[in-house]
Amino acid sequence: MGCIERCNNEVVVDALRSRGFDVDYTEKVKVPDVLKLRSFDVVYGVHLQTCSRYVMTAEMLGRKTIIHFVGSDAYRYARERGLRKLFWRSVIGRCDQVLYVSPHLMKLVGRQGSVLPLPIRIDLFKKSREDTTVPKRDVLYFCPGGSEGAKTYRRDWIVDYARSHPEEKITIIGNSISPADRDFNMPNVEVVPYVPYDRMGEVYARHRKLIRMTTQDGLPRMVSEALLSGLEVIFNGRNVTDVPSERDPEVFAQRFEEELLRIL
Repeated sequence: MGCIERCNNEVVVDALRSRGFDVDYTEKVKVPDVLKLRSFDVVYGVHLQTCSRYVMTAEMLGRKTIIHFVGSDAYRYARERGLRKLFWRSVIGRCDQVLYVSPHLMKLVGRQGSVLPLPIRIDLFKKSREDTTVPKRDVLYFCPGGSEGAKTYRRDWIVDYARSHPEEKITIIGNSISPADRDFNMPNVEVVPYVPYDRMGEVYARHRKLIRMTTQDGLPRMVSEALLSGLEVIFNGRNVTDVPSERDPEVFAQRFEEELLRIL
């Protein structure tokens, strides 16, 4: 099975390999490698914008195709207009299976499919929960840099929160694609541009609470990671307490195999 991913999600790849799948992946998505695609039976893509050309080429080659929607993808697809929307709609319409990390995304896309949250490193975050060190900071908040990140991840909200809670120590974090901007200039705010995935357990262990605010409501993996690490979690104003079973790589791979058997 070929796998196309934007963020080098090795957790997905490792989970599928542990189930016995022959998996290879690529991040070079602008120009599809036809010879490589011919060697696989199924092409699976996470993030529509970056995998659509590969998926369309695979469909033309007669390979089975699966697209997995995350929140940002579904919202962008719903907003998009013009030729790009027509192309994406054609790709989705011809796809053999469409997966969603959260059920409400299916309504945004308008194509029936199955709900399957993406896996995370369960062991990594359960280990951080065993750390008995008292958290030194109060709030961890995700807000990647740039104007689009500020809008989507509610920079205005966390700035207002920091001003109204001067006694709380707040950490702003981004990711490797869009590191957090450093220009908050508030005494109770620390900015961490980004942290490698295998060190995120250490980050959670330093905090008491995770707050995620976004205009694109999906199923962020940080929510489950923080819960497993023992943090209180507030997502778009709601307290979250449950971790989907599919966050476990073994359960994810089993569910994925069930979805695969539907189209083979």
